[in-house]
Amino acid sequence: MNSTDLSLGSRPMSAKELTEKAKAFDWNPRIGFKYWARAAETIHHEGQVYLREANIPQAYLVLYRYSVLVLDYLPKHPEAKEPEAKKAVRPLRKRLPRVIGILEALRPDIDEMHQRWVEISKVGASDAPHHIPTSPYARHAANDPALAWNYASPANILDASDYQDLAVDLARKEMRRRRREAASPEEDIARKRPTYLGDKDAANGRHATQYMDDDELRRQMEETRRQLDRAHDYRSREPDDVGDVVQPSTYYYPSISRSSPLHYERPPSRDYERPISRGRVEGPRPLPPRPPKEPRADRSPVRPTPRPRPEREEEYLERSASPLPPPPRPEKEPLPSELLQDLGPGPDGAPVPPPKAPTEVPRPKRITFRPAAYLENGDPIRPVFLPSALRQRFLRIAEDNTRQGLEMCGMLCGTTVNNALFISHLVIPEQRSTSDTCETENESAMLDFCIENDLIVIGWIHTHPTQTCFMSSRDLHTQAGYQVMMPESIAIVCAPRHEPSWGIFRLTNPPGLPHILSCQRTETFHSHSVDNLYVEAGHPQGHVYESKTLEFEVCDLRPGH
Repeated sequence: MNSTDLSLGSRPMSAKELTEKAKAFDWNPRIGFKYWARAAETIHHEGQVYLREANIPQAYLVLYRYSVLVLDYLPKHPEAKEPEAKKAVRPLRKRLPRVIGILEALRPDIDEMHQRWVEISKVGASDAPHHIPTSPYARHAANDPALAWNYASPANILDASDYQDLAVDLARKEMRRRRREAASPEEDIARKRPTYLGDKDAANGRHATQYMDDDELRRQMEETRRQLDRAHDYRSREPDDVGDVVQPSTYYYPSISRSSPLHYERPPSRDYERPISRGRVEGPRPLPPRPPKEPRADRSPVRPTPRPRPEREEEYLERSASPLPPPPRPEKEPLPSELLQDLGPGPDGAPVPPPKAPTEVPRPKRITFRPAAYLENGDPIRPVFLPSALRQRFLRIAEDNTRQGLEMCGMLCGTTVNNALFISHLVIPEQRSTSDTCETENESAMLDFCIENDLIVIGWIHTHPTQTCFMSSRDLHTQAGYQVMMPESIAIVCAPRHEPSWGIFRLTNPPGLPHILSCQRTETFHSHSVDNLYVEAGHPQGHVYESKTLEFEVCDLRPGH
């Protein structure tokens, strides 16, 4: 197997390599705590989606990074002891036991995947010359866990630029499925959600409760008890009451049945077994008292059913001598004429029988979209799909601020499907605006909204009512907070009074992101000594694709809206 065959996947990293890659991110305490808390929520969401899609190396990478960020770095942040920061970090720390359990479960599979690749690569290695990838894309793909070869969950790796309609269609179906799942009762979520760990535990006969947090575990155990109670009622019912029984849930716990006295059926008494009482003549036993008659609606006398007459010996012999004939054989139904035409005649003129159905249906391959581009340092950038109508909708919301010469910002939220990002929500947070700046407020409300709706922040959009379309020094520092943990994050700038009236941007890396992270100047607007700090991110130069068929919702969190 060629390590550069990108349609099959690149060399899978070992767990040690993924661990080192997960630790390699730019921590900067000068970035506000709210950005780091938002980044932690984002990568946790990504890890759950990758786990659901059976993209095991990428799930391990982002979940390990989540644990490092929450355990080692967030407590050291200068704002960590503020009330707003404590409120934001509480749900993040609550997930840690479950995340660590998932990492422990995935590590053996990742090592086995890596070992299998090594063994397969050794076949024919002595005869074939060692091929070193020469193209930049092949060199970058070799270090991308999302494109790693996986024997347990093979993938079709596609280019999003060639399959934009397919990517949007798959995302729409997946997002509808998640909305239906979110609207289902809590006890049905664990059963309906297809996850890698759930399939693995079901195949091995194990339970997945060790990967749940306390609340999830408590809810699952309560539901299991209710299901077991219903199963106990099922066992105590009559055979004709089986139809409406609710089957037990996926998880089964051992139960101790209650002890009950044993009842032995007494054999029918015979005359020679009865003790003969002395002092009286033995006579026939008195009949037991007749039970009272039940009231009947019909007062007419009920005739007793006559007992069947015993069969005489000659009748039995006569019946046994002439056994019943066997049932008639059902007639064969002829095949439809159109099917016979499709099959065609055989060598002797007879139609060829249809092929037998395969005994084992092959498992369909999952679809993974390869990165749309790579950063200047080689990190992959996943494709981002943006609804084409979102920008005009945001400008209509910002009309009042624009007339007053005030900026306005909004959050671009969405989800990841098949290694691509899809913006599905435009969220207007609480904010404080001036002619040159726009600061979000009540960050916990924004974070709670994303958690409740299973969303991640993919970027932001804001207006320049009095300036041209460019990234100011303040915008560059804001964008660094988004892009430090998600390199695909984008910034959309709208300048309705100038041309060009809008643009989609990202920081370069390097030099843009590391330079902004190391900048210690505190003025609102200041110059930088480095050029080429940001570039256009829209397609075809960048990784952002606009889609006319991708729907989105608008959620305004401002008071009074």
